[in-house]
Amino acid sequence: MNEAWTKDEKGNIVVFPLAGYETMVVENQALALRLPFMVQGDKQTSPSGSLQLIISNAADVRDLGQALIDAAERIEQATKGA
Repeated sequence: MNEAWTKDEKGNIVVFPLAGYETMVVENQALALRLPFMVQGDKQTSPSGSLQLIISNAADVRDLGQALIDAAERIEQATKGA
């Protein structure tokens, strides 16, 4: 596992539930991606965390999209095998 992941005191990766996503094409050149997320104590309707990214070219957007599709397929395969 990549050591760049943030971990808790037990060595588990720290994660936050995703509360949706927003995308916007900026000046027909890049993708702006906003990922609001929940942190402990948040109410279900008001996430207090947010990650905002810019992906600067279409190839990187496609790579991200394919990585998400690949991850979904691995999850589905694991679920079928359980």
